[in-house]
Amino acid sequence: MKVFRLAALVAVPAALLLNACSGGSNAIGGGGGGVIGQQANVRFVNAMPGTTSFDIYFQSQGSASPNSPLLSSLAYGIASDFKPLPTVAGNVIVQTAGSGAPSTGTPQLASCPVPTFVTNTNYSIVVATANGAINCLIYADTNYTGSANQYRFHDASTNANAAIGTTVAHGVGTAPGIPGTTTFAVLGTQQLGTAAVGGNGGATYTVVGPTTMGTLSNVTFAVGPSTGGATAIATTTLDAGALTLPGSTTEPNTASNNFTLPAGFAGASIYAIDCGTGTLPAGTHCTGGVALIGVFDSH
Repeated sequence: MKVFRLAALVAVPAALLLNACSGGSNAIGGGGGGVIGQQANVRFVNAMPGTTSFDIYFQSQGSASPNSPLLSSLAYGIASDFKPLPTVAGNVIVQTAGSGAPSTGTPQLASCPVPTFVTNTNYSIVVATANGAINCLIYADTNYTGSANQYRFHDASTNANAAIGTTVAHGVGTAPGIPGTTTFAVLGTQQLGTAAVGGNGGATYTVVGPTTMGTLSNVTFAVGPSTGGATAIATTTLDAGALTLPGSTTEPNTASNNFTLPAGFAGASIYAIDCGTGTLPAGTHCTGGVALIGVFDSH
C-alpha cells in the first residue's frame, strides 16, 4: 500500500478565509474557509451495511458547526459524485439522515479528521467500519492517464481481511463473473484504506492510481487472495454492466457487460465494501461478507 504523506498545515491569514459561501454557517463548514479558486474534488461512499442513510457534513478547521449537509440521504452501497471542497483541513461529520445538523447539537455517528486537501486533487472518503467504530477511509485518487479502459480500485472492506487476507488482489476476468469459480487476471494489490479515526489519525491518505484493463468486452471486476501469481480465483465479482452513475443505482450498461464510458466520464472506481444486510445495486454479489460496487468517475 502506497501512502501519500501531507506536509504540516500552514496557517492561512484571516483575510483569505473566504469562499463563495462565506458569511456564516453553511454546507461546506461553519465559516467556509480556503482560498478562492482553490478546491479539491471529494467523493463520499456509504459502506456501512445494515445502516440507514447518512447525511454528510464538512466542517473546516476553526469554523462553527455546519447547519446544512454537503450530501443528504446517502444510501448504503452508493458512491456520490465528486463535490468541490476548499483546500483546508477539517472534519467529515456523519449523521443519520434527517436526524439534525451538527449545529443543533445532534449526536454524531462519526467525526473524521482530514488533513488539508490538495488543490485539483480527487479524493474518495468511504464511511466504513475500521478500528472498531464507524470511521472514514481516505483515498487520494490520482488522475487518469488518457486510456479509455482504466479503473481505480479501493479496498474499503474490513471483512476482506478475514475472507481474503490482509492484501487483496484485484483485476478483471470474463463476464458473467461467478464468485468462487471465475478466474481473473491479477492487475494489482491493495490493503485496507487509511482510517481517519485511530491509527494514523487522518495524517495520511491511501493513494489509488488508475489500473489499465486489457479488454473492454465482457468484463467482470474481481477480487481474491494475493498469492503472487498472475491469476487468482475470484472471492467476489462485479460485472461491468452493474456499474452505476454517481449518486444513484442507475446502471447505463445493463444491456451488456462491456466497459463503456458514458459521455463526460473518464473511468470507473471499484470499491470492495462490507456486506451482509442492506440492499446493494443490482448485479452485486455479497460473498464472505465482501461485495464490489462500481461507479463511473467524472474526474
